[in-house]
Amino acid sequence: METRLPQPKLENISNGPIRTETKLLLWVFVGFSSGTGVALLALLVSGWETASVVAGICLIATALSLVQYLHRIDKPSVKAILHNANLVRSLSGMHDKAIVVASLEGDCLASNDAFDALFSTKIWNLRDVVDDEIEDGDWVGFLDEASKGGHAEIRLSIDNEKHDAFVVKAQRIDSAVIFEFLPIDTDAPIKEAIESITPAVTQWLTESGHGVLVSDITGNVRYSGGAISNWFDYADQDISSDLSLESNGRKLVFAGNDHKKNSVDIETVTGPISNDGQDVGFIHFLTRLDAALKHVVQVDSEFIIDAIFDEAPLSVAIVSEDCSIKELNASLKSHMAGADLDTGDSILSLIHKDDRDEFTSIISDIYKGRSPALPLDVRFNVHPQRVGQVFFSSILNNGEKYVVLYINDTTQEKSLERQFVQAQKMQAVGQLAGGVAHDFNNLLTAIIGFCDLLLVRHDAGDQSFSDIIQIKQNANRAANLVRQLLAFSRQQTLRPKVLMITDILAELSNLLRRLIGERINLKVIHGRDLKPVKVDQGQLEQVIINLAVNARDAMDESGELEIRTSLIGPDHEIVNKYDIVTPDEYIMVQVIDDGCGISKDNLGKIFEPFFTTKEVGQGTGLGLATVYGIVKQTGGYVFAESEVGKGTTFFLLLKAHTPSEQEAIEANQKIEEAPARDLTGKGTILIVEDEDPVRMFASRALTNKGYTVLEAVSGEHGLEVLIEHEGEVDLLISDVVMPQMDGPALVAEARKRLPNLPVIFVSGYAEDMVRKDLEDEDFHFLPKPFSLKELAENVKTILQ
Repeated sequence: METRLPQPKLENISNGPIRTETKLLLWVFVGFSSGTGVALLALLVSGWETASVVAGICLIATALSLVQYLHRIDKPSVKAILHNANLVRSLSGMHDKAIVVASLEGDCLASNDAFDALFSTKIWNLRDVVDDEIEDGDWVGFLDEASKGGHAEIRLSIDNEKHDAFVVKAQRIDSAVIFEFLPIDTDAPIKEAIESITPAVTQWLTESGHGVLVSDITGNVRYSGGAISNWFDYADQDISSDLSLESNGRKLVFAGNDHKKNSVDIETVTGPISNDGQDVGFIHFLTRLDAALKHVVQVDSEFIIDAIFDEAPLSVAIVSEDCSIKELNASLKSHMAGADLDTGDSILSLIHKDDRDEFTSIISDIYKGRSPALPLDVRFNVHPQRVGQVFFSSILNNGEKYVVLYINDTTQEKSLERQFVQAQKMQAVGQLAGGVAHDFNNLLTAIIGFCDLLLVRHDAGDQSFSDIIQIKQNANRAANLVRQLLAFSRQQTLRPKVLMITDILAELSNLLRRLIGERINLKVIHGRDLKPVKVDQGQLEQVIINLAVNARDAMDESGELEIRTSLIGPDHEIVNKYDIVTPDEYIMVQVIDDGCGISKDNLGKIFEPFFTTKEVGQGTGLGLATVYGIVKQTGGYVFAESEVGKGTTFFLLLKAHTPSEQEAIEANQKIEEAPARDLTGKGTILIVEDEDPVRMFASRALTNKGYTVLEAVSGEHGLEVLIEHEGEVDLLISDVVMPQMDGPALVAEARKRLPNLPVIFVSGYAEDMVRKDLEDEDFHFLPKPFSLKELAENVKTILQ
């Protein structure tokens, strides 16, 4: 059924150009008519000579008007409007979206009510609506892309009073371009932040006496949860609309139905909510502080902290001007083990010596009548090191002032914050390493491949043979370096097998002895009743080698390197010591040296990429970062403990594996070495690869093996070759990452026509990353760099 759109109002969709052309046409007819009348009058009054002169002047004026009209009506922009009546009718119907039709140069030709409502003045060219944040080059590129006939899109802020953010989409129709202005919901990040606060988090906050708020950039509270409603005796009720933060976020105010304001003093931890780099709101985690003061009372000129507050998790102390403790609650005694504080002691014994000056300065300011605006971050003088925040307030007792300290231990929060920052850093550098590895693998594929082609034409006795072998060997060494980069970034493809750690160390011990030298004694002690582990043998060997080389470098000229293995259970001390370890059975590998040791300052940085204490040119700083990446990707854990001057111990925890029945059968079967295969064959193969050297090598290699090879430089080109080729294509070999149409998109289109077409994906990225995005696709994978033999074997296996 055809839908009839309402006819547009001319004044709504027409701009100056059309009205001007109508005037010009009117001038043509008026000029012609007037000229004829004046000429006749002149003929009657003055004769033929005067009449001909007048008629000539009028005809010239009329001709000029006609020429100008024809010039204006020939403009492509006007043609686009006159010849696209359907487009103009559509504009009126799409009243809920801001639509404008413009020429290829951006001149506005027609618009609908929604577009006109965005602006207070008439818009003649679309450049007038763009704010200064958009570069001219970006806007010209956007118009150029739209004018070429495709779809174009850009994000910008409209230059009006609201400064609303929009996505502008453009599509060319004949000689005009349709622009659609779609508003961006800047409120979405706040909604997402609210949705991220799960019921479990809210319940935990409620039970622990904490609260959470979400506010927009203007300070309006959009959400409240946790114990906040309990603070104002409105349990389980939404009181968000009546809440506000005051005193720089140190006071939460509630205006209830009686319009009376109630408030509580709070500690606030605030984090921004951003949208494209701009803060649009904030999330606040609140701890109530004024509740502490309600439990401080005066009895016989002494401060008494009652039993309820004595059991509170927040540590509180009341001190005099000389920092001696007048009162303290049980939490302060129990949470600060080793401080051994009691009434009459100085609170300074709890504070690290480097923070005491600032601490005493704040107390001195309070006694002078000043109030501290922010809490003080301090280190506590206990072992192991703990950190926290101290909030200060003052009270009077019989006219004498005292300082109340609210001490919040933030050791765990700071630890989590450091881990989060470290994880972000590792992720960022890992992405960089993965990208470098991808590009480098393309180069190595070409180098190794063309070496293989040269070796086909040169025998072992040839003078060039050894040179080619050297090139190939060094390219393979470079490939191993790339694998280390991928291991460090945890993007390498692991091929885990069920292995005994004893067998791995036995095979590796001879290599380790050569690596560490004769002056260092290597001792390998195997534990009893070890269970197998499921690991990638090559990657685990790389871990052991890196640790052994580090231990060698930590010992001057002589020493002892001990590698010890054992089976540990979920109750082992090492499992209990580190919270991140999931209780389970593990094979623990200890790498112990008696070298110089690692200082405490450096111990927390050793797994960071590019961190090294070695001299320039003697280390890359990637060794332990690689160890960390491999172990974490394997599902294990790695820790280090060290003492300066006594040595270092690395602990590797690998989950013990219980083989399935099928794995046990396969392990007992003897694997016979496969005989040399004939790798020649027949068939038509399409190779799609945007890297010219890789494509040239693969094409020549397969052509030499007897195959018919078709080549394509992109996904689109590959699809064209597949469609236009008259014969049958037996196999598709495609790169994964290509501009515009990538490998997966090409395969999806190809299998619409050839559903059973076998596919080999080649990529410089790891197989795990490729398969993550292609779970539903049936394909084979060949990682770069690959050799001629590996390519030919894969093709032969698939086509057979």
